[in-house]
Amino acid sequence: MAVSSSTASRKFLQKAKLVTDGEILNGRDLYELQRAVKDKEVDILFGNTKCTPIAKDEDVAFVRCGFPVYDRVGYHRYGIMGYHGGMYLTDRITNAILEWGER
Repeated sequence: MAVSSSTASRKFLQKAKLVTDGEILNGRDLYELQRAVKDKEVDILFGNTKCTPIAKDEDVAFVRCGFPVYDRVGYHRYGIMGYHGGMYLTDRITNAILEWGER
């Protein structure tokens, strides 16, 4: 597992350490994220539109979330927090895996 934020933050680092013992990329760029995706043999990538080329190059399932998502319509209208957001996110993850399997 690899967790990444392009903005360096002590809070992000503290919270990421609570949920993973994998690689934490704090204040890193997309090039370093792509290296981590390749090195860790990641199966699914969560990220904004700027992560699309990484998902294609590394042939991993991709769930668009965060900001910005400018290559799809309506993503800003659906939250991913709470009960309804959790159901929506679960659907997005499942569909991303199904789409990846169809390639």
